[in-house]
Amino acid sequence: MFLAFMVPAFSGSPRKTVLSTPRFFFIDLGIRNAAAGLSFTTDTLLANPSPLFEQWVGIELYKRLSYPGDAQLSYFRTADGSGVDFIIERAGILYPIEAKWTENPTTKDARHLETFLNDHRDRASHGYIVCRAPYPIAVSKTVTAIPWWML
Repeated sequence: MFLAFMVPAFSGSPRKTVLSTPRFFFIDLGIRNAAAGLSFTTDTLLANPSPLFEQWVGIELYKRLSYPGDAQLSYFRTADGSGVDFIIERAGILYPIEAKWTENPTTKDARHLETFLNDHRDRASHGYIVCRAPYPIAVSKTVTAIPWWML
């Protein structure tokens, strides 16, 4: 049965303090909540929506990238806790993505993306924040926030 998948750590970083443990995702948030013994109610969602939203974005990216099979999904995290939620690698180009439970993304939400972009200038020129904004927003010259429904 296909209940979960692993997202490997991004391995192309010049930093030495990068984590290498893969992340585990259930293929559906309902399976995740059942495994955790949680009922899926509005109260459960609103208690801590950010991790659920990040999981949902990861699930959607995984599904969309699995069909054509021409890209890889990974994540980037350093030992101090900074990092990027997801990185799509396609044809040698990196697309860093953060998932944020916000309707109004700011430059603070883009700080880890900006660091990643600076560290990987040769392969990454733009990053994205997937969020609850009603329309795409240019957060900076190199980061765009897109609504979740544009995935």
